[in-house]
Amino acid sequence: MLNFNTISLRFSHHILFSNLSLAIPEQRAVITGENGSGKTTLLMLAAGLIQPDSGEIQFRNESVNTISNKTRIGISANKIVLPTFFTARELLAFHCSMHTCKLDLTLADALGLTPFLHTKVTDLSLGNYKKLSLLTALLHQPELLLLDEPTNGLDDDARDAMNGILNNFSGQIIIASHDTALLTVPIEREISMQQVRCNV
Repeated sequence: MLNFNTISLRFSHHILFSNLSLAIPEQRAVITGENGSGKTTLLMLAAGLIQPDSGEIQFRNESVNTISNKTRIGISANKIVLPTFFTARELLAFHCSMHTCKLDLTLADALGLTPFLHTKVTDLSLGNYKKLSLLTALLHQPELLLLDEPTNGLDDDARDAMNGILNNFSGQIIIASHDTALLTVPIEREISMQQVRCNV
């Protein structure tokens, strides 16, 4: 279960969250809202990549900032910039070395990234960059998967493959999306950013 406990966060003079408390026990949840409403920021907080001004975010009753939870959480978000000097394969190998996981390229093949594994990250198309980001979130077999607009930039075949991967994923999935029409993952709960901002 993912828990946001009395989270407050401001950027400059803009208050984004104020004493937000939100529990997400469901295995499949989607966060919806307009662009700029805070969906990505909520995912970044959940991954421990942004620190709140006050409060704590927990996964499995531990702070998301613990070393154990860093290995349990996988995230693919538009605000996370992948290192451009690696090839796609080098980046995946580096990711696995950091998480002590096996470099299994089965998912890369399923998503259609195999022909581009030796392409520099900086030269990847938007769709292939998205596939690589998804793989970095998945390869270490996390227990919590956080996905920001996962269908953006994917063609029909890659989108179908991604939906198949997500349907077979055994952990908790939280997706942030302004358009859920292309997702075939059964969603147990929809959380609107309008609700979140009103302290659900």
